[in-house]
Amino acid sequence: MTVRHACPLPIGPVTIRLNTPTGLGTMEIECPPFKTVNDLYKADCPHRGVYSIGAESALCTDLFGLFSLRVKLPESIRAIEVSPVVRPGTAMVLSSGDTGPEAPNRSSEDDASPSGLREWRDGDELKRVHWKMSLRRQQLQVRTYEESAKPDFLIWLDLTPITALRARRLAIEDAMCESAASAAFTQLGEGYPVRMPLGSSAPVECTGRSAADFGPFLKALTTVSFDSSYPFEQTLAVEMRRMQRTGGAVIITGRLTTRVADIAIQMRRSGLKLRIEWINEAAGREGSELMARLSVYGIDVHRIDPYADLI
Repeated sequence: MTVRHACPLPIGPVTIRLNTPTGLGTMEIECPPFKTVNDLYKADCPHRGVYSIGAESALCTDLFGLFSLRVKLPESIRAIEVSPVVRPGTAMVLSSGDTGPEAPNRSSEDDASPSGLREWRDGDELKRVHWKMSLRRQQLQVRTYEESAKPDFLIWLDLTPITALRARRLAIEDAMCESAASAAFTQLGEGYPVRMPLGSSAPVECTGRSAADFGPFLKALTTVSFDSSYPFEQTLAVEMRRMQRTGGAVIITGRLTTRVADIAIQMRRSGLKLRIEWINEAAGREGSELMARLSVYGIDVHRIDPYADLI
């Protein structure tokens, strides 16, 4: 904040009313006549989202408190975006043959596409010998293959409204968005194509193929609203029909229900590598039983305490 006193009369401290991410605040700046004073105000940004920040007004009072002048400062208000914290982790390793529902029906040769021929080398497989060209050239010729494109990685974020007090609701939303951002950053960094459909009231889908494409993911998770009008279980069921190239996925939710567990098991049986990140303070008996059941099917379930793990 910069304040300049352009009058010879002495005044009291200038009181500035501020708009911050945590609400309204004030600061006082003492400014001698014909002086310019710079002061710093540190504003906390405890939750992700878009906020208005800046000075709303300035109040100037004489030394005796007899006269005062208040000036509105709407031009100083700026929008600030508070992004989710990104915590790089270990990427889910997906091979070329991991393509979700197609995996049980794929042979090993489906993992590549023929691209040309080369001479035989020690260790080559006989089934890759091109016999007609070998007879024509009088030398063993082996088919070469291009590596298939890496399978997609899918991020499902539960955007149904969270029924809780404001502080708890915002903490859970932060933890879920941070989990999604971290998963996208990690997988993109390893060169996996990532798709993240966000089914809020203003639906959007983020896609990327490398770390350079991470920006739109972080932007979307900064502004997304948890106001989906469809149950999360219905969203998962619909998305299952679009998993032709999906090799791995992460489900991020604050509600681990029996229905969500059943759909997750169905996905795992189809050949999809799956991880569930459950945002909740405590598992409880029912939650512990669901986690044990999911682990039997090879599903990695990670419970995240929004107050202890991500804040």
